[in-house]
Amino acid sequence: MAPSQKPEDIETRSVISMQELDPSPVQDEFPDIESGEYVPKPRDSQSQQQATPGRSGISIRGFGLRGHNWDSWLSALQKYSTYPPTFFFALHFANTSLIPLATRSVADSENYLLLTRPVYQSPSLEHVVLTIPILAHIASGVALRNIRSSRRARLYGAETRSQRYMLSFWPRMSLQARLGYFLAPLIGTHVLVNRVTPLIADGGSSGVGLGYVAHGFARSPVFWNIYYLLFVAVGVWHIVGGWAAWMGWRVTTARKELRNKKGSLEGYLGYPENEQRAKKQKKMWWVVNGIAAVGASIWLAGALGIIGRAGQGTGWEASSWNEIYSHVPVIGAWLLSTLVDYMVTTLKRVYKAATTSDYILGAARLHEHTGPFEPMRLNPWPLYRLFTIRAISGLARPTARYPHVDNFPRGQFQPSPFRSCSSQSRRMEESPSAPVPEQLVQHEGKEYRVVKEGLACILNPASQAAASEATRKDLKEDDELQSVFYNPIQQFNRDLSVLAVRVHGEHVQALKKRNAERKKRRAAEKGAAKGKKRKRDEQGEAEQESKAEGEEANHATNGNEPTPASNPEPSTPPSFTVLDALSATGLRALRYASEIPFVTRVVANDLSAPAIESMKMNIRYNKLEKLVQPNNGDARAYMYNVNPSASQDGGVYTGKFDVIDLDPYGTASPFIDATLNAVKDGGMLCVTCTDAGVWASNGYPEKAFSLYGGVPIKGSHSHEGGLRLILHALATSAAKYGLAIEPLLSLSIDFYARVFVRVYRSPADVKFLSGKTMLVYNCDVGCGAWTTQPLTATKQRLDKRGNPFYHYGFTQGPLADRHCAQCGTKTHMAGPMWAGPLHNIAFIQRILDLLPTLDRSVYHTIPRIEGMLTTALEEDFTIGDPLERPQTPEHQDTAATENNEYAAIIPRLDPSLREQHPFYFTLSALSKVLKTSTIPFDAFRGALRRLGYRSTRSHTKPNTVRTDAPWEVIWEVMREWVRQKSPVKEGALKPGSAGAAIMARARDRQTAPQPDTPLDLLRREILSAVDGGKDVADLVTKVEAALYRSGSRQSLGKEPAAAADRAPQDSVPGEDGQLAKAKSDGNPSPNELEIVFDEDLGRETFKRKRLVRYQINPRANWGPLNRASGKR
Repeated sequence: MAPSQKPEDIETRSVISMQELDPSPVQDEFPDIESGEYVPKPRDSQSQQQATPGRSGISIRGFGLRGHNWDSWLSALQKYSTYPPTFFFALHFANTSLIPLATRSVADSENYLLLTRPVYQSPSLEHVVLTIPILAHIASGVALRNIRSSRRARLYGAETRSQRYMLSFWPRMSLQARLGYFLAPLIGTHVLVNRVTPLIADGGSSGVGLGYVAHGFARSPVFWNIYYLLFVAVGVWHIVGGWAAWMGWRVTTARKELRNKKGSLEGYLGYPENEQRAKKQKKMWWVVNGIAAVGASIWLAGALGIIGRAGQGTGWEASSWNEIYSHVPVIGAWLLSTLVDYMVTTLKRVYKAATTSDYILGAARLHEHTGPFEPMRLNPWPLYRLFTIRAISGLARPTARYPHVDNFPRGQFQPSPFRSCSSQSRRMEESPSAPVPEQLVQHEGKEYRVVKEGLACILNPASQAAASEATRKDLKEDDELQSVFYNPIQQFNRDLSVLAVRVHGEHVQALKKRNAERKKRRAAEKGAAKGKKRKRDEQGEAEQESKAEGEEANHATNGNEPTPASNPEPSTPPSFTVLDALSATGLRALRYASEIPFVTRVVANDLSAPAIESMKMNIRYNKLEKLVQPNNGDARAYMYNVNPSASQDGGVYTGKFDVIDLDPYGTASPFIDATLNAVKDGGMLCVTCTDAGVWASNGYPEKAFSLYGGVPIKGSHSHEGGLRLILHALATSAAKYGLAIEPLLSLSIDFYARVFVRVYRSPADVKFLSGKTMLVYNCDVGCGAWTTQPLTATKQRLDKRGNPFYHYGFTQGPLADRHCAQCGTKTHMAGPMWAGPLHNIAFIQRILDLLPTLDRSVYHTIPRIEGMLTTALEEDFTIGDPLERPQTPEHQDTAATENNEYAAIIPRLDPSLREQHPFYFTLSALSKVLKTSTIPFDAFRGALRRLGYRSTRSHTKPNTVRTDAPWEVIWEVMREWVRQKSPVKEGALKPGSAGAAIMARARDRQTAPQPDTPLDLLRREILSAVDGGKDVADLVTKVEAALYRSGSRQSLGKEPAAAADRAPQDSVPGEDGQLAKAKSDGNPSPNELEIVFDEDLGRETFKRKRLVRYQINPRANWGPLNRASGKR
């Protein structure tokens, strides 16, 4: 057929209809095929077309607008509905591919995922950005295809249903449309597994993240690798192809049959055949598919390469994820790798059967096995057996979610197996013979250097000696690796920890015994009372009930531990368990087991496999296999998975602990929440934080707040502020679970902080936490003064019957101005932080009473322990005067005096008690502000003592002072020191400085007349109110305001007066033989105080034996060492 005849042979409208793609997003700008607008119309037909509306669509040309119909509206909806999901997919691409590729870690990538949680899991935003647009896109595409199929059926005159059905699938769908239909079920599966199922099973998808997906990969690698390969490839190609169509990078309006140009309309109907156009289309085809290929490859590299190989989760997290995966409809069993596990087991049996001499018998045994996938049992070919060996080695290899966690079993975390302990008792002579310190021994075929500390010994390679004696810059690489395991400067920490755990253990043992005897006595009395009312033949039954009640009481007392026998001397000692969560070589755990006689089990945990091997060797060397249980794993996972209902599981201790010791490298805040989950009610936490650069400095306030929930304080008292930040973190974490804490001992030692905290369940005591939390307004750039403000007010009141109860209310704030009241310099805010006591006096006194009974050859740091604990004991002068304080705790607990056997019980402090005078200051800092010589310690304390105030020192630093005197009195003492003893050189204090502002209030510079008394001011204000009052109500309001202001003026001197009333009233030798009073009835100003620097009076206040309170010159290895590398 000639080309000139081609247009005559082909009906124009039918041909154009045949060329239509359905549904193609690029067609939204083209007219509808039924309107005939592809071919220009004659002028006379245009008027007729305007007079007669089209058969489809709603024409609005009468309003001067362009005509639209249903498919144009749907095409626009299909186009613009892709904009919000594209933004979501770009964000998802960054979180699931780019960030994992950059961090190479799933755990690190989770932190960035939290930043986009508002988009991912916002109930409103997620549906607006993703759900509604995707549903609209799919619905519009299906509707477009149905509309255009119906039009084709009418065009070609289809009369029967079969004819319309055949035409509805012609012409064939484009690749873009096929990818879209194929992508819909893949997206549905993704939403079902990651959003719908967590919402049904767990009540929300907050726990769904990259770790959840990685856990699914590890549980069912075959399924998820195939699924995500298809999902990512189809999704990326569909998105890139769609945007290429929107942007005009490719033409999809004309169809061209491959390998056959018959029936082509190129050269006709306005589509001229052009080689340049064909080359451009081919080039754009390569560009579009290349972009799609690169995008899919990058996405798969992050998804399959990083997330897919991260491994399973651990502990409670893995259990929760398994529970979610099991609830997925239809494929839940596959996602838990039931199919994969069965295939692995089956293939192993096939390989075993095929490698035996009797292959047929092995195959028969295989078919006898029953399982959930019976139809899948196949008789493999010999070549298939070789493939199964390699497949089994790949599928059965255990994985871990984090690279540094080795060999976590699937499912719930369980500690490593340990032999059952058949005996709970042991003797000191079972320990190895004490070798000469630092001697070389042969153990298990290797040479080690024995390091003895306390009653325990650890074995270190010979290179450890060089690491311990040399400075850090002189260490070799091997020496440095060994030195991180044992730090001799921490012996003070370990000695103190052993004594603290021993005192707490004696308290626990005495408390259990006392409670058991009390309950037994009550049960016996109850049984005797019942026996009197019953007949004689029922007496035996009453005795059985009494015995049962006594056993229940004992069981309630001991918790999960075995119930003691009814005789007073039980055959099994009470349980006392200790967890050393971060144990390294296990030296601390070995010392707990060998030096505390009533310990029944010590669990030593560490994440490093080499450390566990070293620990096991040390346990064998010390012959403590029955008491020390090593465990290799994450300390948090282990503590989260303790089982309160059963303390023994196959000989392995799995219950909660009486004592948990946390001694990490750096901060302990990541372990606090898990520790509270694993400690018993009334247990003790021993927490160490070595990141003093965070909680005791002003360089990282944002880091301190993220770790401890408060901002550090700047100044010489920063170390006490750091202690209060750590206690604040512990208290707030415990309060969430209805647990209250009581600091037993809080110390800032060398380069770290060490706190011993008792944890007990008491929702009533948790209510006092807000009142024991404070903010601090600190003059850190001026004179160094501070003002504290509690968050809430806790007041004791009486009810109608006269019984006391506590009222919790708000506090008025702020209590301090923006500028310091002493020097006028601006102040900065610190906190919130712990405002309660730092120590329990009874606990400290019990340790001090224990020191004389100890062997100093075992505990080498006894002198420093005694000095530091004595100083800590003297810090607490808010409970009572140190001179009048009893030296035993029995006065605080009357029940403890019933029997000397219960003297070990450490009573609790009043939960509402708040530290009225926290923090300390250094005399050198005060003297520096005034540019004068440092005032002697005894002279300063003697001056305060004569004024009626109490003072002591702090354990954190030498030359520090803690006092209940207000800052007005403190600076008046310093001004008098300058005036009487050490005058300041003229011009030393620059105008506008803090020292100049303080010295401006000196006595010799007070030339201005004295201000009126509060009574004169009140009289003047009342007269002004009478003159200016409009009516009676206004007059009453002004008088009440004047009275209120008058009371505020007089509140300045009340606190020193109250302190003077609390001061000891006994006579102290002085100039007149009497103790001078700080405040008189006239309430004089600080300038009227008589200040005498009596050094003898200051020394007499603390007349004790010479103590080693501070370590001035650090030893070798002082300071934190490098983080343990885990290499040996």
